[in-house]
Amino acid sequence: MSRYNLNGGDRMQMGGMLGSVHRVAGWLTKGAGVNLLWFLCNAPLFFIVMDILMNGGQLEAGIGALLVLVPLLLFPSTAALFGVVRKWVLQEDEPAWAFFRYFKENVWQSLTGGVFFTIVWTGWLAQSSSFPLVVFWLISGWLSAWTLFFFAFQVHFHLKTVHIIKNALVMTAIRPLSVFMTAGITFTLVYIWSIYPFLLPFCSAVVLAYISFGVFHRFSEQRFPHH
Repeated sequence: MSRYNLNGGDRMQMGGMLGSVHRVAGWLTKGAGVNLLWFLCNAPLFFIVMDILMNGGQLEAGIGALLVLVPLLLFPSTAALFGVVRKWVLQEDEPAWAFFRYFKENVWQSLTGGVFFTIVWTGWLAQSSSFPLVVFWLISGWLSAWTLFFFAFQVHFHLKTVHIIKNALVMTAIRPLSVFMTAGITFTLVYIWSIYPFLLPFCSAVVLAYISFGVFHRFSEQRFPHH
């Protein structure tokens, strides 16, 4: 009976493959972990939305609760998610539990920004039915990009909230391709999650945050090369 022996090159190749698999598994685990933390923080929001859509919950009460919980939960938790993802985009190691540190650091600024964007989104959605469908998707996509760039600016620069909002708005004006890309990815992921909702707790927001911050980071390196 013959026995197959690995030579040095084969061992190195197998070791490299196992190392790659280990790294990928580690990133997937960290990504799923931080996404799960984000999902748990926003569980009341998902419950209210599902109750309205599936069970015919009270619309006015549900919307009122969402207007309170979006700036209170969604914005601080998403800023914390972006804080963790920022380190990954910069190729720095950051554990999933760092989510709690970023949540604490950004909670008040996130709350302020959350109130602003909640007002903006509410104002738009309240009158969006009077616009053609194409206009609705274009403006909604632009607002989505503006909101996501707000989080990217918030965790990457030390600025006052009003300056973060302004800089994110400027980015949407001078980088229409980035807006189109970010909005397209957002709508695509939302569509996928609507078909496969079981993905929401594990790979929803973290994927969008990673791609959005990657787009922002390329812009930041060009516009602020010495930062």
